[in-house]
Amino acid sequence: MKLKYWLMIAFLIVMLLPVAAGWALFSLYNYYNEQLAVTEYVELSGRLAPIEQVLSEPGLYRLQSADAYATLSKLANEQVNFDLYLPSGIRVYTSGGDTWSAGAYTVRGSELYRDLYDMQTRHRTFTLKKPVWEKGELVGIYEITMLRGEWLKGISIRTTWVIGSAAVFFILLYGTVLWLLSRKLFRPMRQLMGRMHAFAQGEIPMNDVPIRRDEMGTLLQQFDAMQEEVRQTQAEVEKEQQEKELMVASLSHDLKTPLMSISAYAEALSVDTSLEPLERQEYRDVLFGNVERMKRMIGELEMYTALGSSESEMAMVEVEGEEFFDMLLGSYGELAEREQIDVRTVVCTNHLYQVHPEQLMRLTDNLINNALRHTRTNGVMGLGVIASDQPLPEWIMPSLDLELNEYRAGATLILVQNEGPAIPKEQLGRIFEPYVQHQNQEENGYAGGSGLGLSIAKRIAIRHGGDMRMWSSEGYGTLAACRLPEA
Repeated sequence: MKLKYWLMIAFLIVMLLPVAAGWALFSLYNYYNEQLAVTEYVELSGRLAPIEQVLSEPGLYRLQSADAYATLSKLANEQVNFDLYLPSGIRVYTSGGDTWSAGAYTVRGSELYRDLYDMQTRHRTFTLKKPVWEKGELVGIYEITMLRGEWLKGISIRTTWVIGSAAVFFILLYGTVLWLLSRKLFRPMRQLMGRMHAFAQGEIPMNDVPIRRDEMGTLLQQFDAMQEEVRQTQAEVEKEQQEKELMVASLSHDLKTPLMSISAYAEALSVDTSLEPLERQEYRDVLFGNVERMKRMIGELEMYTALGSSESEMAMVEVEGEEFFDMLLGSYGELAEREQIDVRTVVCTNHLYQVHPEQLMRLTDNLINNALRHTRTNGVMGLGVIASDQPLPEWIMPSLDLELNEYRAGATLILVQNEGPAIPKEQLGRIFEPYVQHQNQEENGYAGGSGLGLSIAKRIAIRHGGDMRMWSSEGYGTLAACRLPEA
């Protein structure tokens, strides 16, 4: 239940429960009072009968001396009191005083004749009024008042019970409200504060978020999701920082060799005057070659940085797949022939694609040049562009058919496969990282190049909305696959 609805219902219940409890207690009190009054009335009826018989004597209802009422004083006690009235409202006798003072008291007729024959139950007394007749004529009215002894004895006990019940009820109500608030608000807030403290200290909370369907549960889940996003962002920032540090260190190392070479050959050209013209030309060629190498390394670094920037945009154009990729892959046949490598090219697609032609050419150029360096002499290199609805070429590693079909679902694959030494798994997992190069065990060296070619190729694939993966198997070689969305 939503927290706001729960709070609204809880406040309504807290407001209504005391009223309901008070009404129930009041009803129970009245019921008990009525039952006790009936019991007392039955008991008192037997005690009132002889008194009523005496008070029904007509001769008592006239103004006369106190001696005429001497017998009545024996009927009265601390529990019973009675008054005698004439029809005019004059009180002729009261058991609580002398007769002459009683005659000075007069009751109005409306009050005197009210509730005749009706036993009136009050908080402390029972009162009964009855008329007295003589030969069909009203001669007087008597009123008997009796204390409710049993009722008065139990007042303190009942008061204690009522106060105790009310106190227990309010304690239970208060405790229940506190427990519900703790369960719904205080406990989740403590969990949230604990998670916030752990997050501020850089710790990971050990306990999982409890499943809740209210706002506090949503808040806890969103806070944990935010923590995860912040940690991922921090990890990415740290990784980017490490990459930058690695790039700076690698670039410094890679530039050091051509710079030393340039410095040495430039010094030789300027100092050694005995050099022959042919030697001077060779020195100049070395100088220009190193300069071009440095320019190429800096250019690749600029391209890698630009592709990783979210602010840079690539102008995409729509191309017809078969024509574009035939032209793109057809230019590498002559290069492969010079390297004495057999190239098998397959283009099977009739889809349209949104591409940046220059960047996609750089992607395929990096993949194919990388494959040429690792393909043995007289080996076979496979180039292919296969749409999602076309079968894979026959030269693909047999063990990859199922995985490639799952990987290319809804997309076209650009495939480059070479025959050469397999890349170890520990190197294959980091092959797309910048300045990570495959170590060639046969030649006891690295693949060559700047170390940014595959990283640039993967970033180009990602900027096209795709992805890139690489597989390597001993006895077959290495396969690079670029996944390109179909329009």
